[in-house]
Amino acid sequence: MKMQLTPEERQSGKLDPEKLAIAVEQVKANGYIVLDKVYGDEQMAELRGAFDPLFDEYIERRGYNTGTNRAQMHLPFRAPFNDPSILEHPIAMAIIDGVLGPYSKISYFASDTPMPGSDYQAVHCDINPLFPELSVPLPPFSLVLNIPLVDTTEENGPLEIWPGGTHLHGDRANQDTLGGVVNPHMHIVRASQYMHSEKVYMSAGSIVIRDIRMWHRGTPNRSDYRRTNIALIYNRDWYGSGYSIQIPRETYDALPKRSQQLLRAEKVGYPVMMPWEW
Repeated sequence: MKMQLTPEERQSGKLDPEKLAIAVEQVKANGYIVLDKVYGDEQMAELRGAFDPLFDEYIERRGYNTGTNRAQMHLPFRAPFNDPSILEHPIAMAIIDGVLGPYSKISYFASDTPMPGSDYQAVHCDINPLFPELSVPLPPFSLVLNIPLVDTTEENGPLEIWPGGTHLHGDRANQDTLGGVVNPHMHIVRASQYMHSEKVYMSAGSIVIRDIRMWHRGTPNRSDYRRTNIALIYNRDWYGSGYSIQIPRETYDALPKRSQQLLRAEKVGYPVMMPWEW
């Protein structure tokens, strides 16, 4: 579902209460919500200007890592990427709090970029079973937030999703299948061929919030420019994703209290880590 914001909502950073309730319901029941055009064009241009040369150097040093002409790249915790409006946008946080509760934490600060010539990914969810023996679904415990830096169209490789319940399978059915793994309890790649999917088209500066378990894949970028998403993951307090964000102490101390709370489990007091150092 794509939700349009009013000018008043953009300015105040607060959704109408009924729209907020609908957005939380959509993440819980359908797996995702899109909030169209949350950020302004100037901020997206600033992010692109900082991101593109960094990404070019990363590819030169490390190459592609999530498929043909496609890469995940961790972001250095520095401006303009670590702006509080990215870490804790009030509209996004109202939805995340409504799903995960008020004590979530950020555990992933990165990007996903399909370049021209990229191909389809395998359909996958972003997590393996927490309890492989458990045949009932767990409550939501981890949400992915994406911010596209350019308009997402049919031509430049939109995210394709399988909404409506793929995040609600029994925990043992979850599987990250990018590496070709087949879960004996659910053959995600095969099953997806016979199920409804949607491509997520949106403006630069939109926000996507989705359950980390929802099935999805990247599609080919047939344009002449990269399509980059900023990607953050918000978890319930007890769950960690295996990544650590390095944050200088002075940078952390200058953040608003909510950003500090969200980053409380990260490596505070360490120098900024560049993408190719991971």
